[in-house]
Amino acid sequence: MRCTRFHLAIFTSLAVASSAFAQSTADFTVDKGSTAIVTLTITVDTTIGASTDTDSTIQNVSGFATGNFDTSIPPFLVMELPTLYFDLGTGSVDYSLFCLPIFGCQELSIEVSDFVIQIDAPGASAPFNGPSVFFPDAPFVSSFNYEVTGDLVEISGSNVVPDFYSFGTDVFVGKGDSIFMQNLYLQSFSFGLDPKDLPAGVNSVEILAEVDLSNTTLTGILKSTGGCPEDMNDDGTVNGADLGLLLAAWGTDGGDFNGDGTTNGADLGLLLVAFGTDC
Repeated sequence: MRCTRFHLAIFTSLAVASSAFAQSTADFTVDKGSTAIVTLTITVDTTIGASTDTDSTIQNVSGFATGNFDTSIPPFLVMELPTLYFDLGTGSVDYSLFCLPIFGCQELSIEVSDFVIQIDAPGASAPFNGPSVFFPDAPFVSSFNYEVTGDLVEISGSNVVPDFYSFGTDVFVGKGDSIFMQNLYLQSFSFGLDPKDLPAGVNSVEILAEVDLSNTTLTGILKSTGGCPEDMNDDGTVNGADLGLLLAAWGTDGGDFNGDGTTNGADLGLLLVAFGTDC
């Protein structure tokens, strides 16, 4: 029984450790016809108070992504996302603010152009839960130009918003080597217009952006990166020869598969998991 528990512990820890070595990759492209619902909620604070309104626009989406996976075939345990880029083009929204029975509303329009949302270096990595993978607090950068016109303010400029957003997707493998990202989720984010650009009497203009990517999909081709780190003699198979090399490197960094700086029991476990694998 002790031996069984020992092997279970090794195999569990190694399944996680081996995720550091991507065995396959896919270059994804946003599918034609993909759209996003962009909802912008604006809050304008002035010397006479604050007012909030919301409007939405449907935008065509283009872009690409790169995904790395811990094995060459599913089911995958871990996905790395070093690249993710969405171009939402140009869109406009309209608002009615400070509405009063006698005086009516203050009308305001915002046009956003060159609206790009992309993951920032070094990307993100997360484990799978079934077909789903969720990246909490991934580094993103959103950038856009804006033009605000209306009764309250008329300004234009550009904005770059680096922040950490949560991102999620489902990953499905199709026929052949095809692979898909679907059911995308992106956390909402907020930004403010530069106070120096605001006219007298307007204290701040804050915007909450919600980007619904549920109608955006990406398609890629899954490609093996080739080789296995455990195939130490590069003969195409993890076998007894590699075990001998690992034992010869024990205590050095010569057989360090998990990146802890030394060849030890964790690396032996990784080799045993991969034993018999054709690389």
